Amino acid sequence: GDLVVLGPGDVVPADLRLVEAEDIKVSEMALTGEPDDVMKTWKMRAKREGEPEKLTPENCVFSGCSVTNGKGRGIVIATGMGTRIGRIAQLIAGEDAKPKTKCFCLPDTSGSATPLQQSLEKLGGRIGMIAIAVCVVIFIIGVLMGRTDPANPGSPSWLYMILIAVTLAVAAIPEGIPLCVTISLSIGCKDMVSKNVLVRKLAAVETLGSASVICSDKTGTLTEGKMTM
Repeated sequence: GDLVVLGPGDVVPADLRLVEAEDIKVSEMALTGEPDDVMKTWKMRAKREGEPEKLTPENCVFSGCSVTNGKGRGIVIATGMGTRIGRIAQLIAGEDAKPKTKCFCLPDTSGSATPLQQSLEKLGGRIGMIAIAVCVVIFIIGVLMGRTDPANPGSPSWLYMILIAVTLAVAAIPEGIPLCVTISLSIGCKDMVSKNVLVRKLAAVETLGSASVICSDKTGTLTEGKMTM
């Protein structure tokens, strides 16, 4: 609800809704990447039927943008991480929602998992279920057949079969899968380095391999909207 006065050269401190505007223009390159200044007005324009909602309404100025011409006054409608630029920062940092957990205590990272990581997680779950089922069947069969420890024939059959089942369950866990995947991704990373492509995270190698079309707006991101030599 605070009232902010804007003039040429000022950086908008928060998201504002203009109540006065005199030939005010704002550079929204930090928000949209467009190099051209945008004319702003305090008037509300009626929305036409079927017209999509604009990312930057004409009667609002947003935090981080600079005033290039004119002057005006506006009422604060959002500050901090509640602004448009703050929401973008939240999405980049992955903090748009509260941290999710699974199994009551373990962090849930499935939202940022790559297709390969999701496949490995499914494979591990299936192997675990099959191993448990096989161990249960072996335990039941061993108890019914009265198998005992050859080194200690007087011990109960069920105790010996529990040890056998647990041993089989531990042996069925594929500990080498993460190592094999890491080596494979490292080889892919090495091949990309030979083509002058630097990879910071190994998972990005597999993610880039899954991409078929990349669309990007380079203005304001890769360039500054200025002619240089």
